[in-house]
Amino acid sequence: MELFTKNKPLNLFRLMTASLFGLSTLMLASCSTKETPVPESSSLMVVNTSASPGTYNVYINGGKANPGPLPFGGPLPYIRLNTGESTIKFTTAGSTESLVTKKIILEDKKGYSLFLIDKEPKLDILIASDEVSALPTTKALIRFINLSPDAPALDLAVKDGAALVTGKAYKAIGDFIEIEPKKYIFQIKDKTASPLKAELAETEIKAGGIYTVLSIGLVNPTGMDPRIMVKLITNK
Repeated sequence: MELFTKNKPLNLFRLMTASLFGLSTLMLASCSTKETPVPESSSLMVVNTSASPGTYNVYINGGKANPGPLPFGGPLPYIRLNTGESTIKFTTAGSTESLVTKKIILEDKKGYSLFLIDKEPKLDILIASDEVSALPTTKALIRFINLSPDAPALDLAVKDGAALVTGKAYKAIGDFIEIEPKKYIFQIKDKTASPLKAELAETEIKAGGIYTVLSIGLVNPTGMDPRIMVKLITNK
């Protein structure tokens, strides 16, 4: 039985629009019967994957976006933004001073995931398109991103099963692939004599779902730095 296949990019924003934003077009009546233009928009999820014990705030175009500080592995669910250029700034939970600031470009009706990566003083931002080829019905879609800064190339595998994704270097963004909807124990491995690096407790993957599996934390942590772990986020 074939476990997975690759998919080509499509617009995930359209799949999220009904649940996130309601109607995508608002028509306003006027005596001239002209329609009011609807601003172009996109959606953005933010996840703190920085390999440090600190918590962070994220500012988008000058405004604080998170209701509370983002801990290690903490996500900020999809928010709606105008298309075009946006400025993203991360600060510590107790300061407004920038630790890293970058400009990003968002395209109309598209979805993105943005990750705070690495650790101070080398914090950085990585953005990934969340576009998929088609909304899954009887299966699910999943991808793997290696965000462990001191890790070698990593594989995403299923316990007692074959690898789903192999050889992903740090910051490499995998393609979405199809998997059967059922319960999985996901593992992160490499090619060394002791390949298992981290394992996620049994998790149910649902038909029609779209997921991202992350490797976060450090293979060789020091002090309070977090150890490598598997993080699953739901894109839909």
